[in-house]
Amino acid sequence: MNTPGKIIINQSKCTRCKICANVCFSNFLPVEDGSIATLDSPSMCASCGHCVAACPADAIQHPAVPVSACEPLRESSRLTYDQLMSFLKMRRSRREFTEQNVSRDVIDKLLAAAVQAPNGINRRNVQYTVIVDRQVLGQIAVRTTQQIAGLAKLLNNPVSRFFFKLFNANLYSELEFFMPLMNQIGAIRDRNVVTYNAPCAILVHTTKKDMCGSEDSVYAASLIQYAAEALGLGTCCIGFITASINGDKALQKLVGLPNDHKIQTSLVVGYPEFRYGRSTPKADANVKFV
Repeated sequence: MNTPGKIIINQSKCTRCKICANVCFSNFLPVEDGSIATLDSPSMCASCGHCVAACPADAIQHPAVPVSACEPLRESSRLTYDQLMSFLKMRRSRREFTEQNVSRDVIDKLLAAAVQAPNGINRRNVQYTVIVDRQVLGQIAVRTTQQIAGLAKLLNNPVSRFFFKLFNANLYSELEFFMPLMNQIGAIRDRNVVTYNAPCAILVHTTKKDMCGSEDSVYAASLIQYAAEALGLGTCCIGFITASINGDKALQKLVGLPNDHKIQTSLVVGYPEFRYGRSTPKADANVKFV
């Protein structure tokens, strides 16, 4: 973490409330004689902007988070819990899409929502590859289907299955659950059951060494899904695409994935062909209080 430049406190505006010091998770804003002092070398600053956003007097000049870029929040925009739950229940995994393309303007709105997601130490390390070329989407679908069919054939063979379980016990326990689906995908040749003919796919990726990469990507993808719902779009997370591209150099080259990156999650996006008039019940949370 390193913020270039000074964090300047306008002492004529500062009310000495110390809110900025209290909301700073790095706990480095210095308090001198009851005032917050200007910080010459904020080496531990994550540029999260909490101090700027919380200051009631706009007294903080942050080199990476200018006050002018911080939109005022309106309490009237806050959803009630019931409103939020009604909206959350509208989201479904969509696998039937119309032929309508997703415009660049709409994609930009989805990604604008994604960057609002929480992020480990505010590194903003998540990157996105948006695929709208239908030929590329088709190649991903074909190659992924071939990989799934090959793996299903391998696991359906008693001998190869024995050795796979012997050397990949944890992976096999995961794949065993998906075997009926894998067998189905391998058998269906006249229907795209990977990208579902969606006009757009979004690959969410980080560097392979990123300790928070998986979580950060899932948070971002979740907001993409709900932004899509608000814009009249449908989405579906496709784990097979993630696994397929991560294990296939040719597909990585096809989509331009950086060599030091791995895809953390993948979504297909499009305009849904059908409308759902009801939500479906979900099992209660499996909770343990300690």
